[in-house]
Amino acid sequence: MSYIQSFLSSSIQLHISWILILAVLYIVIHQYRHKPLNRIIDIYLNYIPVLTHEFGHILFNKISGGKARDLVIVAKPSERDQTSQQGYAITQSSSRLSQIITTLGGYIMPPLMLFLGYLAVTANYPSIFIAAYLFIFCYFVILTSRKLLPIIILLMLIVLLYGIFQSNDQELIFYFVSISYHFILGMLLGEVLQSSWTIFKLTFFNRDVEWDGTTLNELTRCPTFFFSTLWIAINLYTVYKLFTVVISF
Repeated sequence: MSYIQSFLSSSIQLHISWILILAVLYIVIHQYRHKPLNRIIDIYLNYIPVLTHEFGHILFNKISGGKARDLVIVAKPSERDQTSQQGYAITQSSSRLSQIITTLGGYIMPPLMLFLGYLAVTANYPSIFIAAYLFIFCYFVILTSRKLLPIIILLMLIVLLYGIFQSNDQELIFYFVSISYHFILGMLLGEVLQSSWTIFKLTFFNRDVEWDGTTLNELTRCPTFFFSTLWIAINLYTVYKLFTVVISF
């Protein structure tokens, strides 16, 4: 119990330079992901952002009365090249409204988690944010039809956490929370900025490409521009709030 208490009571100081470096690294690797080495690095760097996005579809689908069938993160570079998919969620919506909410959820989830990361820091409970992602990952392991890699990652996390807690080293727990926190926020920030640019391009330059914006346009008859503006506004507001709290420190 003391291990859990030590973990939950851990507090950290955010370093904006670390988050920015990680976010820039994420964007650069993603932009040049077609290079041999970057194809592999990109998968590992955007594992958390893709999981967050697809879990957003699942979560909002359940909130709107639907059922989750599968959640997959595509981990093979060749499959990503062939399908242009980084991951996908298979859901069963209960109504047209449920389908709309499900589609919206994937794009709302990354900035939402980034904002929750901001709230957890201000409340001095960053470990709760880490615990939330551990819960999301465990749920993903249970739901996904491709269990091999997620189970390997889960076993590695269990061994890592067991070693950290068994050592009863407060400094080690602090470093685990701090490094994990900065990494997750850096990846989420990179994804929020990257997705904003991608949404902008899909809306104004690649209008023939089928994506969630066009799906919502077909479901609601509202112009894709409306949803794109909404998502980009949410992303930019979240980035603003993150930098506000960091600067205040």
